[in-house]
Amino acid sequence: MSHTPTVLELFSGCGGAALGLHRAGWQHHACIEWDKYAAATLLEAGLPGVHGDVRKFDYQPYTNRTDLMWASPPCQAGSTAGKRKGAGDDRNGWPWTMDAIDAVKPTWFLAENVLGWTYHRKGCKRRSRGLTCIGCYWERWILPELRSRFAFVGWWRVNAANYGTPQHRRRVILWAGPLPLSTDPPTPSHLDPDDGEIPPGVKPWVSIREAIGDTLNRGSCDRRACYPCDDQHGRACTEPHRYDRPSPTVVTVEEKGTRARYANGFTFNGGPDRASDTAFLVAGIRRIDIEEGLLLQGFPVDWPLQGTKHARYRQVGNAVPPQLSEVLGRTIRWADGVYRGLGADPEAMADLLRRTGQTLPQAV
Repeated sequence: MSHTPTVLELFSGCGGAALGLHRAGWQHHACIEWDKYAAATLLEAGLPGVHGDVRKFDYQPYTNRTDLMWASPPCQAGSTAGKRKGAGDDRNGWPWTMDAIDAVKPTWFLAENVLGWTYHRKGCKRRSRGLTCIGCYWERWILPELRSRFAFVGWWRVNAANYGTPQHRRRVILWAGPLPLSTDPPTPSHLDPDDGEIPPGVKPWVSIREAIGDTLNRGSCDRRACYPCDDQHGRACTEPHRYDRPSPTVVTVEEKGTRARYANGFTFNGGPDRASDTAFLVAGIRRIDIEEGLLLQGFPVDWPLQGTKHARYRQVGNAVPPQLSEVLGRTIRWADGVYRGLGADPEAMADLLRRTGQTLPQAV
């Protein structure tokens, strides 16, 4: 009888990770989310959303019954856009995640987060005793804690655009389990068409236009704020070619709009690096709509977001692109099938792979 793999999800947000994992064949025990509006979205979407705190959740019903635990801990403590307090930030969800692993004892573990967790502070000697450096915390606390719980641990840097999301969303994916996975991330299904010939079976990146249609145009200025297309407003309307590329990252503050504004002389201070910046460059539009954000995150446009306008913008900006979680889910499901197919003594195979330095091949 075939085995239906099960997953328990922490920090579920509005369901992007869950949607992709479901498409990859995983059956959810529960999707735990502390934000009441995001939890309501999960339920409205037909997912087993639970409005609760991962620190107080009763994990006992799922102990030794969970094939995969997925976690997307709050990113603010490690984001380069924040103060990067890491272990000293009260939103640091990594200790809570380790407690959940101890309670559930899943076979596999996946975590998605911002790349900032892997970066060291300027001048860091990689021996921060107080782990005040984010990169030191990653190397000297997060990874060792996982290695004490799983036979194999690794991580990948990925860009969601390489898996069909119409957006550049660069993330670190941390995996752990009973067998060693490839050191390379899952094989991209989409690549930059300007980087030369695309291999057979691989598609070009999905563009903003392909994802949302022709909504970023001056005709939409009758329903949302726009800047004039003149030399008094910086680069407004001067780069329409960006419409035919993936978007920059969709962020939680898209409601505020582009960073190019009167206060800073219509500059981006290092950007453009948010989706609304592209709307400004393409057509002078100040902010993207919630529905446009959903599509750029790879969701169906009718995904039933709940709550206030502010809450819905925040849910979209915090989401995991379903295309990314789907390919990760398929990778772990394939590896779990290999593990189960080893019979009564999978530890022997794990030991052989460890001694020879080999990893499982890419999922097929």
